[in-house]
This record gives sequence, structure tokens and C-alpha cells, in this order.
Amino acid sequence: MTTLIISSFLTYTLITALTPGPNNILALSSVNQHGLRRSARILAGMSAGFLVLMLLCGLFTYALISVIPSITRWLVWIGAAYILWLAWKIATSSSTAEANTQPLGFWLSFGLQFANVKIILYGITALSAFVLPYTQDMFWVIAVSVLLAVIGSLGNLIWALAGHLFQSLFRRHGRSVNIILALLLVYCAIRMFF
Repeated sequence: MTTLIISSFLTYTLITALTPGPNNILALSSVNQHGLRRSARILAGMSAGFLVLMLLCGLFTYALISVIPSITRWLVWIGAAYILWLAWKIATSSSTAEANTQPLGFWLSFGLQFANVKIILYGITALSAFVLPYTQDMFWVIAVSVLLAVIGSLGNLIWALAGHLFQSLFRRHGRSVNIILALLLVYCAIRMFF
């Protein structure tokens, strides 16, 4: 039984971490626009924000489970607005980095995590489906929260590396790539309501 739960947990978290979402697309786009080195701050900010958010999800999951119907609606609207803003920024950005253009900073990318409904629901879902039915021990809630952050940050890094590895292709077809990434984000925002 435990093996089945762990394999279900890993399947859910890996698929969620690797599918297109605001963080993954932002990581790919930033590295494509600015290179891996100049995007290090945004990747660090996303990872730090992810960790803090997963810990908050873990600490407050007990309360959120009973209140979630009223909170979810607001989180969905805030998250959809954030995703659409991100889509607009990517769609209207240049396909090549300009000399005076800077990638998002650490604190902005850190703060954006708190409007990212995908990872909030990722944390709440994983904790409420795979942890809390089996243990209410805070050690395990915190440990799984940290694990969720590590898995999510690895997903961001994989997308960032894809942006780095395929940077020349993206530069040649930059406008098309930006439009496709923006449309993927719009799709993510729409899927939040269905």
C-alpha cells in the first residue's frame, strides 16, 4: 500500500512539475531572452518563493481544507490574472535581449510565486491527498512540503535548461516562440476555470 501511495505521489508531482505552467514558461523565456547566467536571480527567486509557499501550504493545509471552497475562487482569479499578465509580457517582448533589458529580479520572481495558483493547488493537493490521510505529524507535512519545492524547482530548472540548449533555435524563431509560449500561458489560465 505504501509503495502505491509513494508512486502515485511521485507521478502526480513530477507530471505537475514538468507540464507547462507559469514558472516553467517564465524560466524558459527568461533564459531564452537573457541567457542562463543572467537568469540565475529569477530562477533563485522562483525556487525560494516556491519553498516558502510550500511550507506555508504545509503549515496551513489543516485550515485550508475546511475553508478551500471560498478561498479557491479568489486564488483562481488572482492566479489567472498573473498568468495573463505573464503571457502579455512574453508575447510583447523582443525575441532577442536588448542591451538595457534586465531579467526579472530575485524579489519580483519570489513574490510572483504567491500569485501562482498552479503551485498553490499543487501543494495543497499533494498534501491533502498523499500526506494528511495517512499522518498528521508536522514533521512529515514539512518534509513533504520541502520535497514538493525541490521537485517543482527541478521542473523550473529543466525548462530553463531547455531554453539554454535551444537558445539559437529560439533566437531564429523568437517571435513565434514567444507567441506560442504566451498562448500556452493563456491556455493555462483558461484551464483554471474548467
